Amino acid sequence: MAPDDPRRETPRDAPAAVPARPPWWRRRRLTHALPPRAARALARALGWAGVVLVAAVGAGVGFALAPGHETWVGPLQVEVRVHPSLSPGVAVDLPPVGEVTFDTHSAPVEVTAGIESVDLDAAGRLVRSPQQLLALELTAPDTVRAATVRAAAYSAACGIGGAVLAGFVVYRTRGRTLQAGAACLAALLATGGATAATFDAVALQQPRFTGLLSRAPYLVTSTQDALDRLESYRTGLSDIVRSVSTLYAVSAGLPALGDGQPGAGAGQDVTTVLHISDLHLNPLGFDLVEDLIEQFGVQVVVDTGDVTTLGSAVESSFLNRIGGLGVPYVFVRGNHDSAQTQAAVAAQPGAVVLDDGQTAEVAGLRFAGKGDPVFTPEGEGSTASGAAEEVQRESNEVLAAGIEQWESAHPDDPVDVALVHDPSGLEPLTGRVPLVLAGHLHKRSVTLDASGTRIMVEGTTGGAGITSAGLDRLADGTPLPLSATLLYFDADDELLAYDEVTVGGLGLAEVSLQRTVLTDEDRPPLVPPTTTPTTAAPTAGPTTTAPTTTAPATTAPPAP
Repeated sequence: MAPDDPRRETPRDAPAAVPARPPWWRRRRLTHALPPRAARALARALGWAGVVLVAAVGAGVGFALAPGHETWVGPLQVEVRVHPSLSPGVAVDLPPVGEVTFDTHSAPVEVTAGIESVDLDAAGRLVRSPQQLLALELTAPDTVRAATVRAAAYSAACGIGGAVLAGFVVYRTRGRTLQAGAACLAALLATGGATAATFDAVALQQPRFTGLLSRAPYLVTSTQDALDRLESYRTGLSDIVRSVSTLYAVSAGLPALGDGQPGAGAGQDVTTVLHISDLHLNPLGFDLVEDLIEQFGVQVVVDTGDVTTLGSAVESSFLNRIGGLGVPYVFVRGNHDSAQTQAAVAAQPGAVVLDDGQTAEVAGLRFAGKGDPVFTPEGEGSTASGAAEEVQRESNEVLAAGIEQWESAHPDDPVDVALVHDPSGLEPLTGRVPLVLAGHLHKRSVTLDASGTRIMVEGTTGGAGITSAGLDRLADGTPLPLSATLLYFDADDELLAYDEVTVGGLGLAEVSLQRTVLTDEDRPPLVPPTTTPTTAAPTAGPTTTAPTTTAPATTAPPAP
């Protein structure tokens, strides 16, 4: 056999090939450079660090898979979960109105509660029965506490199980597996102790709100009424359940509009208009507007004035939020808005400013408007009388003349909505338009004139905002609620229905929504006035026509 023949057998005494040493061998060489005692201590530390890391990963998976505990709190079916979190505290999810959070402890544990379903019949009985509210106040805390304990037990069991399983998969030894489980158990005991040590029951009387709930004024004052309302967790919890039960019971019973489904709001053939007024520099008012636009698919925002308080240039920076709304913003000037304010609104993207009887078509609807004829930033919203009412009537004659001028040029497209700020002296408009929107009085009202014209006066979307009356009410602990109205028009530009949205209340915020659906009897034919307007509409400014916009299907808060 040739010497280089590969079939030649290797001599028995030839040295065996040395396998390549794994990377960890080179790391072990580092310990050889240390004293024996230090090397052993380092090895033990690295070993325990590995166990802790494996236990943490396994426990994290277990916590993520841990089920919550479901229970009934009054008419609400609630699921409670307990899990580690870098945002500790208690969070109550209340769709669609937002979330309530409480900073009850500083340990890295979060308790979350979410509403799974609502017994609408029970909710209706609860709202109507003081006895059931009292029973709920007495039993709800114990029910929630028991559910939290069970949810914590589920989470702890899943976390320890995940740590043990991860230890077995990685180490395949009984000792290391038990060490992983022990490490997780020790961490849970330490976290539980820290939670108990840092728990502050007073924090349950200091909720923080997100979503629509954040728009309501929440005050802790020195008045006895406020202290009585916030005196116990039992009262607070029953308030949450009562308010949410009311909202769900109302929203689930909303009739269908257009081709929509019952309780789901309007359909594709319905145009949704949001009427606001008297923001008075309150940023919470614009927050509410943004939420309503998103949640109800609003296509047009109509503001009937007093967006500022003094009409100064400094206040104009408040108006920058108009351009970020993403929908057309139709505006008429109020008595607190100066000509400078009107110009600042007109400069915002999407803004349509109406004055002197001008008409604009937005989203298929024709709006005509006239700014308030007076500028009285020191005054408060009140009904005009005497000479002041005559000034408003003369202003409305200018608006009526503008409407007549438009309809003469567009006989097939009559004006659908007239916009003013002060609802005084409306006689020139009654019988000419089916709907008049106004504000100024800081109090919502809806009236149907004998002529067939419906007059809708909005409250104050800014809760009277930065005005002397608004600040006085705030200081007294009786702030005005934030109010806005959603108007639904059908394909023939007739008012189908309207939702009155009110956000307010001391202590735990309350959000109410009341829908009114109009029938044919509620929309009588207009009876035009026997005389025509004597004041011709000015021709200085051309008639404004805005492009028609289209928005997705309108949706109301989903029924549970």
